[in-house]
Amino acid sequence: MARMCSAGALLLLVLCWSSAGAVKIIVAPGQTECVSETVTAKHFDVPGGPRIDARILVTGYSQYYVPFISIKLIAPGGDQLWQQEHVYSESHMNVAARGPGSYKVCLHNPWESRTDAVVDLVYFTLAHLRSKGALRVPKGTHETRSTEIAHQDHMEDVKQVILGMSEFMQVMSGSQKYLQRKLDRHQKTMLSSKARTSWYAMLEVGTLVTVTLLQVAMITRFFKTGRIKLSV
Repeated sequence: MARMCSAGALLLLVLCWSSAGAVKIIVAPGQTECVSETVTAKHFDVPGGPRIDARILVTGYSQYYVPFISIKLIAPGGDQLWQQEHVYSESHMNVAARGPGSYKVCLHNPWESRTDAVVDLVYFTLAHLRSKGALRVPKGTHETRSTEIAHQDHMEDVKQVILGMSEFMQVMSGSQKYLQRKLDRHQKTMLSSKARTSWYAMLEVGTLVTVTLLQVAMITRFFKTGRIKLSV
């Protein structure tokens, strides 16, 4: 019974952890900001290849410059696992992990960017490749099955399955946040383009009306009585 309670507590902790929000950072030109995530050793007991998975969106506030950044993934030992230069819009990393420890994502905004970069780290987590083996389910009746699953070897399997589910839920939740961010950005771009197009249309109409009125005024003034003399 105590083992079942510990598994339930682990599942509750996993569900709470998987609902962690995204991180949004403003990186000034010439500056570097890093975000770290600690991966414990128990995650490497889950079958499959452990990998660091993350999605990043880049935007800015300037109307004249488009910011871009470079991204690096640093392993717990200080080695560089992954790098991407000149990221203007978005980036996705999926890199094999190198054991437990603290993994860092470093975001650098070069001077050439000339404006602040708003970096949205939608999610940054550890995930496993799908294992080909099937989940072992205890056999027997309902009564014997509940007794069998309480054994220590089955509890270890349950804990590994819960950890794998937690990683999968974090990736799914992060992917949902990523799609929502993309939708919000597209809607913002669409509204901005609509407002800009409407403003240009009003300016064009105003210019045409002004030119037409000036032409009418000049023609009317030109054909006033006494301005044109006819000779026979």
